[in-house]
Amino acid sequence: MIDESQHDNIPELDEGQASDESLVKTHQRIRREPFFSDSPVLFFSAIALMVALIFAWFYERRYMGNDDPQMYLHDRAYIALYQEWQDRPMGPVEYDYFAIGENQYTKMACVGCHQADGEGDPAGLNPPLAGSEYVIHEDASLSVKILLAGLVGPVTVKGKEYNGVMAAFGASMKDHELAGLLTYIRQSWGNEASEVTLEEVAAVRAEIGSRAPWTASELQSYFD
Repeated sequence: MIDESQHDNIPELDEGQASDESLVKTHQRIRREPFFSDSPVLFFSAIALMVALIFAWFYERRYMGNDDPQMYLHDRAYIALYQEWQDRPMGPVEYDYFAIGENQYTKMACVGCHQADGEGDPAGLNPPLAGSEYVIHEDASLSVKILLAGLVGPVTVKGKEYNGVMAAFGASMKDHELAGLLTYIRQSWGNEASEVTLEEVAAVRAEIGSRAPWTASELQSYFD
């Protein structure tokens, strides 16, 4: 809309004797006039808004576009070093299984049942791990199976019968964590069995899948 106060600036407009021709000329002149010619505040406000939007776009692209750490690097030399590090040849991951297992033994509450010295529960619920034929067996798949699926019912360890419940850890622990835990218990408290790797754990996991806990009779073939 045109403010009535602006009519004095339009000589073609004569409210008393307006003709169709004068109205057409007036409308043409209005359309030709710059939008911001009579409003410098709007003009500079629009310019400021466009600058702010452009800055926001560049800022978002530079600092908020993704989780790439490179976006925080400003020096070209640092960017080049980062890219070189990113492009480095990647070798296989090497695990310190014993260290992982030492941490897991306490974290997974194994120590609560089998004690810090690996001697188990003297009351007869939880068998010892130190010197246990189930732990130090030359075929590590035996202990892998027990840790993956658990063990229930009576079991004889070092000539003494125990009747507790060994929890299953297959669903809550990753392959390298299970391998570390088994390595730790097979090489602690005087045990001198071989290391267990995540590949061995993964193979047994794929073999047995998700199943009910083992019984000692199901594992008897390891001792026949």
